[in-house]
Amino acid sequence: MQTAPTAQRSIDRHAELTYWRGVHAIGHLGQHEFDHYQRLLEMGYDVYQAYPRANEEQLYRVLQDSYHRHSPALAVSWDEARWLVRHAWHHAEQH
Repeated sequence: MQTAPTAQRSIDRHAELTYWRGVHAIGHLGQHEFDHYQRLLEMGYDVYQAYPRANEEQLYRVLQDSYHRHSPALAVSWDEARWLVRHAWHHAEQH
């Protein structure tokens, strides 16, 4: 019996983080140090790649669970985190 190939979501994390670091450098990301955003981006990419067949709503639920598990160490609010990760997923899909 043949199994269906596993769907993969590929992200060039280095390129994506470089892009977002540049967005932050010109003041278009937020008031926190980039390290705070990088943690969220990494978390978002981990979720995105771990659930390749999930739709965006399902991804948000997993992301929110992960965010709340790590929230004591995160300076960025959930609303800002969700906005950032959503845009990061869309940017990664286009590149």
